[in-house]
Amino acid sequence: MMIKNKVISLAAAALLLLTSMAFSHPAPVDAKGESTVPIQYPDEIVVKFKPGSDVPQLKGTEPRAEQGAGVTFEAFPDLTFNRLFSLADEQVKGIESSITVFDLYFKVPVPKNGNADELIKRLSAYELVSEAYLKPQPVEPPTVVLLPNTTPVQPLNDPYYTFQGYASSAAPQGHDAPYAWQYEGGDGKGISWVDVEQGWAFGHEDLAAHNIQMLPGGLNAAYHSHGTGVLGVVSSVDNALGTLGFTSKATPMVSSQHRSAGGYSTSEAILSAANALQAGDVILLEAQAGYSTASGYVPVEVYPDTFDAIRYAVDRGITVIEAAGNGSVNLDTFQTTAGKYVLNRTSPDFKDSGAILVGAVSNTAPHTRLSFSNYGNRIDVNSWGQSVYTLDAANSSSTTGYQSYFSGTSSASSIITANAISIQGIAKAEFGTAYSTTQLRALLSDPTLNTSSSNPSTDKVGYMPNLKNIIDNLPVPFIDTIAPSQPLNLISPSKTSTSISLAWDASTDNVGVTHYEILRDSVSIATTVSTSFTDTGLSAGQAYVYTVKAVDAANNKSLPSSLYISTNSGNTVTVYYKKGFATPYIHYRPAGGTWTTVPGVAMPASEVAGYNKFTVNIGTATSLEAVFNNGSGTWDNNGGSNYFFPVGTSTFKSGTITSGVPVTNTVTIYYKRGFATPYIHWRPEGGTWTAVPGQAMANSEVAGYSKITLAIDSAIRAEVCFNNGSGTWDSNGGSNYFFNAGTSTFNSGTITSGTP
Repeated sequence: MMIKNKVISLAAAALLLLTSMAFSHPAPVDAKGESTVPIQYPDEIVVKFKPGSDVPQLKGTEPRAEQGAGVTFEAFPDLTFNRLFSLADEQVKGIESSITVFDLYFKVPVPKNGNADELIKRLSAYELVSEAYLKPQPVEPPTVVLLPNTTPVQPLNDPYYTFQGYASSAAPQGHDAPYAWQYEGGDGKGISWVDVEQGWAFGHEDLAAHNIQMLPGGLNAAYHSHGTGVLGVVSSVDNALGTLGFTSKATPMVSSQHRSAGGYSTSEAILSAANALQAGDVILLEAQAGYSTASGYVPVEVYPDTFDAIRYAVDRGITVIEAAGNGSVNLDTFQTTAGKYVLNRTSPDFKDSGAILVGAVSNTAPHTRLSFSNYGNRIDVNSWGQSVYTLDAANSSSTTGYQSYFSGTSSASSIITANAISIQGIAKAEFGTAYSTTQLRALLSDPTLNTSSSNPSTDKVGYMPNLKNIIDNLPVPFIDTIAPSQPLNLISPSKTSTSISLAWDASTDNVGVTHYEILRDSVSIATTVSTSFTDTGLSAGQAYVYTVKAVDAANNKSLPSSLYISTNSGNTVTVYYKKGFATPYIHYRPAGGTWTTVPGVAMPASEVAGYNKFTVNIGTATSLEAVFNNGSGTWDNNGGSNYFFPVGTSTFKSGTITSGVPVTNTVTIYYKRGFATPYIHWRPEGGTWTAVPGQAMANSEVAGYSKITLAIDSAIRAEVCFNNGSGTWDSNGGSNYFFNAGTSTFNSGTITSGTP
């Protein structure tokens, strides 16, 4: 048959006279370095015609056979075109199309002594051809051929190695370190790691050869047995002494939580460690923390500064191994003081630091969670939490010492650290790059590769890594450079005077979005795995700019989405305080809310003489609960009942709260001198008297008269008596004098309205 459309005239002779080219296929090499020869087939070119080509074979007509070999076409009379998909008719039954994509494919044997590259070029130039390429030959299956270890580990000359079942035993009992030691990097070569805790004995006979560096800023202060035991599990030297480190050829360093500048800081120790390492290296957090809402110790990442320090390390490609803690705490139900379930993966409050969290199990299979170990869906992996044989040290100067009782999530975390180092070492040796923190965590916790606990649904401590299974199924490290899509449609579904809620559409990613970063006014304030977030503790009537970015496991960040929004105005309370304390402080909270820090806030002087004033926004609360003090420990708390001020303006005087601003009635008295230097002893009617002898009255602008103005607040008159300052009194025969608000003149015991 001939193709009826226009064809490009190609001389068959030109095709058949092409220079011969030899096509060779390198023989694969197996794990032992032996050459294997897969089945080889004659070279063929695959040709795909363009849809709509007038090729009789595409229409189901009988092609003209060339000695039963296939079909010839006018442009290529000396080539044979055979259908590529011999089963196409069966495979495409039921498809409502007269021509399927499979019918467009043909295969062309390369003529003997023909040049396949040139033939492909000519076929590709043919008007009706969509694609032309050399059909691939069989190659070895996609398995990793690991390099043999150039510096073999010698375990049998370390006398206590036989006690280290966590390393030497195969799964499900242990982790099978000897299997990893067969391969380059499996002993930790090429990987550095930092132990973050409190103390060590660097001169121990099984550590001294490492010349372990303590990173700047820390002090070798305490718990030297613990730190030395951790170093022993991971890095005891292969030296025919004592124990053998699981990854003895890794480079150990330490970073102390006790800081040389003073104080104790896990987050600073982590930052020191992260800055000393590179992507692919490992940090071990041999620490736990107390927390006010927890019944026992919890992971250190519950504190925001430590969480952010861990996130900093992980974002730099450094794997962080973190002890879950020995608190018997269900981390699924743990709440922060703000009521957030930050360690529960199923909660919208969950915050993923990126660390690999480690629980503790028994030392015999089937492994059961030990009662002291924290548990929950946040925990990724587990290992022996009892009877771990390792180094010991009585103090920082110890040069020997061994123990068989190292335990807790501490021993489990050190073993998991060695597993991580071993896998990263092999990856570096084999692929030239280590795994990302996310890919490594997935490998160590993969339920199809690793050892489950005896009852996973109740143990809730993840999986015990099985090095043999992991190594036998090593994937190529994935290097992700593609950022997630922008989180679109950022809105605020609700807001109050002190909070703003945000929501957005989910982003997509070539691997997967791990979390979203939330920024307020260009400052990062939180991360979340959900597509919503509520920001609290804001100021009423304040405008904010929120930005949301999607982040993947490789720390690629999407384009930002931003929203400009203000909080609601909220309720305000203004308190005028009649000076009882010379420098009054107000200690307060919106009713039902959070108290200020003692002693509270100093109240500044107001525009009303004798009063201090304080204004505060209480958000959606309807009253302000307050007490007063002098800033030095003297309190007025209404007899323990506290004071409550409604929304708006109130005046506080002598324990009484009245609505509105202070009433500022005054009494001005002109006094005809009976005493040469008169004193006035007075009080607002019904109020508190001045101290004896009262206030000296100054000369007035009217000759022969003294004058004073008294602030009587809401009283309508002042109660008064006079004296000479030396014990001689005029008290109106014991009845005192009463002056109405306004101006009055006093002359020889008689009171008249107005000025003299």
